[in-house]
Amino acid sequence: MTDVQENGLVPYLLANRAFVAPAVEQAVGAMDLPGRTRLLDAGTGAGGGLVALARAADPRARVLAVDRNPDVLALAREHAQAEGVSDRVEVRAADLVEVLDEAADSGEGFDAIWASDVVWPGNFDDPGALVARAAHALSPGGVLGLFTSNYYQAMFLPGHSRLERAARTASELNWGIPSGGPAHYERHAAWLTAAGLLDVRVSVFARVGSPVDADPSVRPYLENAVWPELRESVVKRGTDAGLTRDEVAEAERLMTPGHPDYIVDSAGYYMVHPTLLALGRRSSD
Repeated sequence: MTDVQENGLVPYLLANRAFVAPAVEQAVGAMDLPGRTRLLDAGTGAGGGLVALARAADPRARVLAVDRNPDVLALAREHAQAEGVSDRVEVRAADLVEVLDEAADSGEGFDAIWASDVVWPGNFDDPGALVARAAHALSPGGVLGLFTSNYYQAMFLPGHSRLERAARTASELNWGIPSGGPAHYERHAAWLTAAGLLDVRVSVFARVGSPVDADPSVRPYLENAVWPELRESVVKRGTDAGLTRDEVAEAERLMTPGHPDYIVDSAGYYMVHPTLLALGRRSSD
């Protein structure tokens, strides 16, 4: 068994891919890909954006999907094959910075770059510098799309606002990411603008789970992606985020499947999950 299987990353990636898929398809559709033939899926993970990119672009297009974690790339390859687009994609274990610099130095830039939940301070100390690199790796008129699941602005615990706000803060503390400033995880549009890209805009594509089991992707997403991370963060850093020990215990109960207080099984539970696409275009000159 590989490390990626042992630490639960595969269930997380697959649950996340299924849940976000409708929003990803909408976001890719907003990138104006027809006619573009050289695309980059930056940090493809389980290939969540790969199939949508291959289908939305020119029929002659080829999508290069890169990820620095070779263990997850089999998921992307399998997904592309299962969806019938494997002839349009290349999946490669590679460092994103090296791929971007190679494209910029060679003069063979990408017509479009898609980066989903990749450009944030959990991965890069200076996300703005990475966006500038990506902008240089675009061909004239090329587009850069920064997609984010907007995890910290989702509503997972309706009716428990204080606990939810503190859980987000605990997660920031647990990850060691800034709660503000130029490297903050919500600065996508500012990074695109600072990189000199034009027509910068932000679009929102919401996912709503109500009733929960009407959408088979919602419960697996909560139980494989959301609750494990938030529970760990609340237990480790909840008191640092302002919660009492009793409130930490309450949050744990609310987020524990099978517990009598499990919030997903309470009457009228719903979740609201906005996702964002920040989009910018390189000058055609």
